[in-house]
Amino acid sequence: MKKTILQLIAALLLVTCSPGRSNTDEQAQETAAEFAEAYFNYDFQTAGNYTTPESRKWLSYAASNVTQAIVDLYNAQEIRATADIADFYWANDTTAIVNIIVNHYITNDSIGASPRIAEEGSFSLTIVRRDDKMLVRMGGPLRNEKQNPD
Repeated sequence: MKKTILQLIAALLLVTCSPGRSNTDEQAQETAAEFAEAYFNYDFQTAGNYTTPESRKWLSYAASNVTQAIVDLYNAQEIRATADIADFYWANDTTAIVNIIVNHYITNDSIGASPRIAEEGSFSLTIVRRDDKMLVRMGGPLRNEKQNPD
């Protein structure tokens, strides 16, 4: 009987002292929002702080595609890109999917086209838990998931 009570107390302490799902939910969503704001405002160094090491090659790829036309448009922009969480769910114990809506971001839809400011875009980010950190895992460049562009 004493052993059962001690086991029950130990289990309760373990549950109440360990970080809960809501805490990791907050961390995953915060990581997604902070990464997206840095990424869509061309602060790839800060965005790298929120990614897995293997994702950094995609940040380098994005940075290598910044043209003078993009820089000029960015500098002329009065409103910077913002990101809001649209949807969030756990795919499994260590992977979350965060769908974000990005407003006022620069897009360059195709090679040779002039960059433009998109009023709104929808993007999906994969967030993984590694060593008690939430990090964005990129499998390629971020793509707007809206079917019909602005």
